[in-house]
Amino acid sequence: MAKKHLSILLAALFLFPCLAGCNRSNDSIDTTATTKEDTMNDITDAQTNPETQPVTESEPVTEPKTEAETRPAVKEEEKISRSISKVRILAGDSPTEQYAAAELTDYLTRMGVTMAEDAYTITLSIDPAMPDDSYHMVVRRKNKEGTTITGGNGRGVIYGAYRFLEEFGGVRFFTPNLEVVPENKLTITTGVIDYEPVFVKRSFDWYPNRTSQDWMVKNGINDCGWYGAFDEAVGGNWDSSILSAHTMGIITGTGNGASPNPCLTDPENLAKAIAYVRKVLEKNPQLTGVSVSQNDNNSYCQCERCAAIDAEEGSPSGTLLRFVNAVAADIAEDYPHVVVDTFAYMYTQAAPRITKPLPNVAIRLCSIRCHFTHPISDHECERTATFNHDLQEWSKICNNIYIWDYTTNYRYFIPTFANFRVMRENMQYFADHNVTGMFPEGNYSSTSGEFGELRAYLLAKLMMDPYMTEREYNRHMNEFLQAYYGDGWEYIRAYIDATSAKAADGCQSIYDEPFKAIGEDYYRAMEDTFESWWSRAEELAGDRVEYVKRSRFQWRYIKLMLHPNKEEAETFVADVTAAGIAWGEGDLRTLPADADLSKPPHQWFTFTWWL
Repeated sequence: MAKKHLSILLAALFLFPCLAGCNRSNDSIDTTATTKEDTMNDITDAQTNPETQPVTESEPVTEPKTEAETRPAVKEEEKISRSISKVRILAGDSPTEQYAAAELTDYLTRMGVTMAEDAYTITLSIDPAMPDDSYHMVVRRKNKEGTTITGGNGRGVIYGAYRFLEEFGGVRFFTPNLEVVPENKLTITTGVIDYEPVFVKRSFDWYPNRTSQDWMVKNGINDCGWYGAFDEAVGGNWDSSILSAHTMGIITGTGNGASPNPCLTDPENLAKAIAYVRKVLEKNPQLTGVSVSQNDNNSYCQCERCAAIDAEEGSPSGTLLRFVNAVAADIAEDYPHVVVDTFAYMYTQAAPRITKPLPNVAIRLCSIRCHFTHPISDHECERTATFNHDLQEWSKICNNIYIWDYTTNYRYFIPTFANFRVMRENMQYFADHNVTGMFPEGNYSSTSGEFGELRAYLLAKLMMDPYMTEREYNRHMNEFLQAYYGDGWEYIRAYIDATSAKAADGCQSIYDEPFKAIGEDYYRAMEDTFESWWSRAEELAGDRVEYVKRSRFQWRYIKLMLHPNKEEAETFVADVTAAGIAWGEGDLRTLPADADLSKPPHQWFTFTWWL
């Protein structure tokens, strides 16, 4: 008890030592008259006529690399290819090694490969000396030598097994309900593949992917966040599901995650927070992380003591970080494996001048103030320029930065959110700035009426490989589109390219109206073209027509903004409701009873979840 009082006293002593605008030229809706001919001149032949000009996979002019790059790559050696029809799989006794062996057996059998004793050997094993989640794959030609996949932990072995299937079998894990497993196709190529993840923590919440442990494991996600934890058979995960986000009100006993933030210079609040965190860890020893983070609002204490520290530190993040450091210092000896994370979010986005995070503290920097249709590295935009500065300042004092990124429009889930041109560049930018954890938050409420499934797949690939080339990124996108949408996929790719190119010239936050980055005049000029693309994609979809129709909701939404029509709106609402799709954050599925469907759809409801 005496030790406890002393700990709280020391921690208490330790405590006491408006959104920017954007100056890009297209920040507001362009009201200048634009003819269809003018707009069409800005669209390439490949975009306007995908049937005669298929999408190309162009290599960028330059591909900047850093010494930190660790993306999967086959070493340059003399390579020999060989078709394999029979295999033998050897694995260690651990649950994860056995799981990897079972998965290999299942998929290879489905491909038409026979399991036999006197056959090409695949050996799976763990080497604890290797980094977590990494793998070392050596592919040899001879049967007895075969392929060895060595993982730094159980997850590393499993990731290596899935990589083998993707690399040499053409297997793809696109969605929880759509995988590609080619028949009679296993061709190994001799060489070495080394992989070590750039982001050690990879979290996800896009729906329905977050509901499928299988999909997340196959695509490298190792943290379920507040949705639970992975089974030990697949390697477990970073588990912070008990205390995951916006916890300050809960741990201090002053409210919940939506309550005003409590005074962080009050020793009593600190004592309650330490006691709460310790109680949670005692009951849940498997936890590897806890969040001691501000509540989800801009209300924070500005009493004389807090205001003095805010002024001294140059940011309210200083007051928060002193509080978080005190909690982290208290538990460090008893729980050396636990990381305490906190937010750099809204009013705490800027780094403090004086206080530095302790080694067992992670900073979860949130990009919520940014625009998202141009790269976060864009210094012409005041919002992203401010975030760039803050990320660089945090990276100077912390080697354990997590990014909470935003990858959809939370106010309007359905209309087009054209961020596909920036996702790869953003992920590489984070990797270059000491970021060790990624959480690209998305539409966690419902199935997408836009491109949620594609975005989820690409984000997972990017978290595993933030340094992929533009060619590789395009390959992943095209493979998904072809498998998911059927023979008319190039028309959908053309729509993505056209809208993404136009949006890149403007700015759009995650709460702006749909015409913010892509103006009404552009949509009117391209209306006939876009309508024909979606119609052709639907005609050619075959058994993928349901997917095309659901993603076409975004275009139907835009058309109703261009031409409000009550009768068509009623049909649209019925279709969206039948598909179980939410209109916006907060699981908004039912429109208000007094919604005027004769108006454009963005006026059917008042968004109150955040604003």
